[in-house]
Amino acid sequence: MSKLRFLARFLLCFAALLALWNATPASSLYRDALLAAAAAAGPALHGWILEPAADGFPRWVRDTAAVDLRIQFDALAVGIVPLLSLIAATPGIAPRRRLRITAAALVLFFAIDVLIVVLFPLLVHHDNAATDIGGTFLGMIGFVGAPAILWFALAFPELRAALPGLRRR
Repeated sequence: MSKLRFLARFLLCFAALLALWNATPASSLYRDALLAAAAAAGPALHGWILEPAADGFPRWVRDTAAVDLRIQFDALAVGIVPLLSLIAATPGIAPRRRLRITAAALVLFFAIDVLIVVLFPLLVHHDNAATDIGGTFLGMIGFVGAPAILWFALAFPELRAALPGLRRR
């Protein structure tokens, strides 16, 4: 497959999925599932408790400390769109394998987002350069890196076959 054909296929899938994402309650459903999973995992991992949103943002609470969860959940979750578009545009994936890759990508992407939400109070509660850098890095992974990394890792056999530079020598 040519680069131009891959790009066109990716952009077409991206546009269709983004329109679907915005026209359905998918974003809200994802946010609710993400907060529920983080609320279950957080206390076991670090002892903070996730309280529901009173003023628009949920908050992590521990003893007398509280950290507002100021994450743009719609922006975090929309990373699913390029991930699914990359998988859909990748040539040479058999239909059943494409379904397995898609399912695995969604589960892994969700797990990464849960990890970001769960780690949030640990990064923000201590205001220093290391936590700022760590928080920014996690944000970049969630918003930008995770879709590309998951796609590359899960579709590597097909990418290796399609791209001469990745073939075994």
